[in-house]
Amino acid sequence: MKRYDLSKIPEWVSTQVSPRRLTHIRGVVKTAEKLALHYGLPVAKARTAAWLHDCAKELPKSEMAGWIRKARKPLDGPEKQMPGLWHPHAGEGIAMSQWGIKDPSVLEAIRCHTLGHPRMKPLAQLIFIADFVEPGRTFPGVALARKSAFESLRKGVLAKASMTIAFLFEKGMMIHPRLLETWNSFCGGGA
Repeated sequence: MKRYDLSKIPEWVSTQVSPRRLTHIRGVVKTAEKLALHYGLPVAKARTAAWLHDCAKELPKSEMAGWIRKARKPLDGPEKQMPGLWHPHAGEGIAMSQWGIKDPSVLEAIRCHTLGHPRMKPLAQLIFIADFVEPGRTFPGVALARKSAFESLRKGVLAKASMTIAFLFEKGMMIHPRLLETWNSFCGGGA
């Protein structure tokens, strides 16, 4: 059985992405660690998911497609039309095939970090939020989103979903149904 050294992931990621993307990923890692400690979630799993969440973001579409096949979770109809949404699935394929990651919570966190999912578990919620509120983000409203992230995971998810939906709507861009489903699901829950 092949042994994987997950401690090598940060070094490997640094060879796969641009310096700007690496700065973002490092910010997500730091934020994910803080949120994991705050909510009593496994810091090592949060760190691994954060390091890998955007590892495929800058790959060519053809290479992403190969990793998506390895993840064995095909793109849905709208995702096929939106290549900007391919990298979470490709990242999951890389986590599984290149790093031997089998933990369903880590894989879900990587796969769901962009659109969320109406039934995503706490680690996936944490990465979904950390990707949005990491220190490099400077958009209007980010301070409120950061505050929400530490009030509850639910509030953090709702902050990201609502602000992303509003941004896409304002720009006249397509909104993937899963993002709306994420909003609706978390909106219906308690505080």
